[in-house]
Amino acid sequence: MTDTPLPYPDPALGDGQVGLRRWRESDVECIRLAGTDPRITAATTVPVEGTPEEAIAFIRRQWSRADEREGVSLAVVDVDDDRAVGLVWVALRPQQHVGGLGYWVVPPARGRGVATAAVRLVVPWALEALHLQRLEAWVEPDNLASQRTLLSAGFALEGRLRSILTLGGRPSDALVFSVVGPGA
Repeated sequence: MTDTPLPYPDPALGDGQVGLRRWRESDVECIRLAGTDPRITAATTVPVEGTPEEAIAFIRRQWSRADEREGVSLAVVDVDDDRAVGLVWVALRPQQHVGGLGYWVVPPARGRGVATAAVRLVVPWALEALHLQRLEAWVEPDNLASQRTLLSAGFALEGRLRSILTLGGRPSDALVFSVVGPGA
């Protein structure tokens, strides 16, 4: 085991419209907007309509994830103005060479394919840079938008885990989607 922090994409990832980069303290508006969405706050540590100080604390927690080798959290940005509009998180699972994927997009940026573009950008980078053979995402069965995102980004539906999640204090099933790297 090494104490070296996990890497960030260098250079930042982008497709001409959407980019992925390290979080900045100036991204507090993105965190504020995310905190207005009950679905995001139920499943994450985003502060509910938090203060700027709470948003900065959230951003600093994202940085600590790479430092502590838990995974890498990236801001999803609109490349035209570098404004953060979402998050992509690749967690290292306990199983060797397996990662977990999480993501969200703030309500004003939805419906434009931002999440799909972000997932498409992060997958090849994560498989290579984090030495993963498998990247999986768990999605609530009623979250059809997230299911469409994953299928559009090349993930395959594998099955259902019953009562594996607790969201907003209630148990929830999860649909498991995955993508595997070359040679896996």
